[in-house]
Amino acid sequence: MTWWGGAHWQRAVDVALGAALATIFLVSGAVVSVPLAVAQLLPLAWRRHAPQVVLALVGGATAAHTLAGMSRSVGFLPVTLALYSAAAHRSPWIRWGTCGTATAVVVAASGLRHGPVEGGLLAVVVCVVAWLAGVERGEHVRERTAYAAENTRLRWEQTAARQTAAAAQARERLSRRLHDTLAHTVTVMLVQAEALRSTASLAPADRDRLDRVLAAGREALADVRAALADQAEADPAATLADRLRALREAGLRLPPALPDGLDDLPAPARALAHRLIGETATNALRHDGVGSRLDIAVDRDDDVLTVALTSSAGRATGGPAPRGAGFGLRSLAVDVEAHGGTLRHGRSDGSRWRVVATLPLRPPG
Repeated sequence: MTWWGGAHWQRAVDVALGAALATIFLVSGAVVSVPLAVAQLLPLAWRRHAPQVVLALVGGATAAHTLAGMSRSVGFLPVTLALYSAAAHRSPWIRWGTCGTATAVVVAASGLRHGPVEGGLLAVVVCVVAWLAGVERGEHVRERTAYAAENTRLRWEQTAARQTAAAAQARERLSRRLHDTLAHTVTVMLVQAEALRSTASLAPADRDRLDRVLAAGREALADVRAALADQAEADPAATLADRLRALREAGLRLPPALPDGLDDLPAPARALAHRLIGETATNALRHDGVGSRLDIAVDRDDDVLTVALTSSAGRATGGPAPRGAGFGLRSLAVDVEAHGGTLRHGRSDGSRWRVVATLPLRPPG
């Protein structure tokens, strides 16, 4: 079906039509000049591919053949077919300019040869009818093509919507599983810690340490539930302050206050800077141990913010343990790059871990 419905079927129709026109020319005796008759018929084989050129050749040959004494009724058949094909073209220059010029040339030649009524008026009627029929067909084809394109676009949008819905359902299932797992694990930890606090004889320092563990566990459970429920995120500054306070209590040495230049940042840059400080501070305590120190430096101008964080091991640890970028830093690097900035990290002076982020403060352009 595809083979016969495509270019092969059109080629078969053109061959049959050309043979029919040639037979009519021979039987009717309309041929006055064989070269002119060939010039009228032969170019029609390319009327679908080069309608403007074909119409110019066939129209000129028809006018010349008419002036030479060709029969009017039969001799107009090739030019009407060429007009019909050219008038269906999407280009208005071909549809109106070329077709109008060809019609005028044929009408003028027919009028000169056979008079204004029997020659000119007949040529006007024949050519204009073929011309307008071609224009109508072209409009119909373009409307049908536009409808098919719109139908394809709608099907694509429906497919994309189904894929989006399926992805959302998969994320929801993953969120429920993650919530169930984390809630179960953290709840067990909290229950065991509460039991230990209630039953064990603990020194005041150990009891304070256990209270911090319980507070951190409850906060983590609340954060997980809020995130999975798509609740609004808390203020980044308040979240960072709580996190740094907990890290100080756990033994991380931090500056008494954050450097200036972080308060009036654009919201996206501010959130990234706070996440970076919180993640690096947590890594410093995790890897460098109690008594480790984190230095925070901020350099800001009108266009770029640079945040540099350097951690050093506490005295009780023999220096930082070997480490590379964990999931937190990798995730931050992706977000920073998406914002148009850069994130670098690695050892500094052999025993320190340094993280440096640059964030643009103005949109590109």
